[in-house]
Amino acid sequence: MSYKDFDKDFNNDMIVGTLFFYGSEDYLMEWAIKSLVEKYVSEEFREVDVLHLDGETCGAEDIIKSTETYSMFSEKRIVIIKNFLPLITGNVAYNEEIWLKLVSSKQDSAIVIFVIESKFTDKITAFGRKLMKKCSVYEFSKLDKATLKAFITKRIRAEGKVIGRREIDEIIDLSGYFYKDSIYSLNQLVSDLFKIVKTSQGDRIDIEVIEDLMTGEEDKFVFSLVDALMIGNKNKAMDLAETIIKEEDSAMAVVALLTKQFEIMYDALELSEEGYSISKMAKITEINEFRFKKAYQSAMLYSKKKIRNLLTHLYNIDRDIKSGNIDKNLAFELFVVSC
Repeated sequence: MSYKDFDKDFNNDMIVGTLFFYGSEDYLMEWAIKSLVEKYVSEEFREVDVLHLDGETCGAEDIIKSTETYSMFSEKRIVIIKNFLPLITGNVAYNEEIWLKLVSSKQDSAIVIFVIESKFTDKITAFGRKLMKKCSVYEFSKLDKATLKAFITKRIRAEGKVIGRREIDEIIDLSGYFYKDSIYSLNQLVSDLFKIVKTSQGDRIDIEVIEDLMTGEEDKFVFSLVDALMIGNKNKAMDLAETIIKEEDSAMAVVALLTKQFEIMYDALELSEEGYSISKMAKITEINEFRFKKAYQSAMLYSKKKIRNLLTHLYNIDRDIKSGNIDKNLAFELFVVSC
């Protein structure tokens, strides 16, 4: 069942048995726990009636002791066990029969919640799967696009600001939330939204603020460097190169980002010849639309042949640096000069 199923069950008072939370969104799991605490535990007694057991050392007797103690002031006690070791690793001793019996038993006085954080979701053991069958299981996976847009809008409005559809789409594109294998989560989004709100002047969120805050420093260097190279401004390009070289190990990271940017530029020229829009090209290549747009604009100043030659040069630089044939900083400077 999904987080929407949890929301439905929660609102209909249908939360039963031992709960098992897992999935890619830790933020939603924390939201679900907070919802249960606020509903079933009196605020002044939460330090007593909300128990967090250590998943590395917790035993069955700890849960039994916690759940058998009735609260005199709250409707229920809530017992939370995060990342219980037998559920995520097969290298610990445990009595499977006792644990399966425990989670199958009716809990009248408490709600027991097993939580597997996102970083361990793909490590759930065979025993973990067995235990899940005995619990009320909720998977807190990534939000769909409509729900994510509503999520962003709600938080922006809660801060007294207004945001348009274009700005919401830009946040989603820059975050890479929906890209394959993306590790960007709601926790990171909430942090970015906070920075965007606090930085924006006036009541409306500006797209310039979004792009400035959500584009990494290395990306900004690469965009500026590519722009300088494309218009033939060698002085600015060398100034940027020298700034990058001053940062320890930055040259190799920027060479990798440059290579990626030129690859996108080459793809942009090929796909544009087939008549695709920028939005469609970004979708086909599964690349952030903001990054793709920057690459496309730069690519229009060069031919495919020129970009192909620059890519070959970058591939050779990477090979020579890794084989020890040339210093990484010198190789980077030579590339900038040769463009």
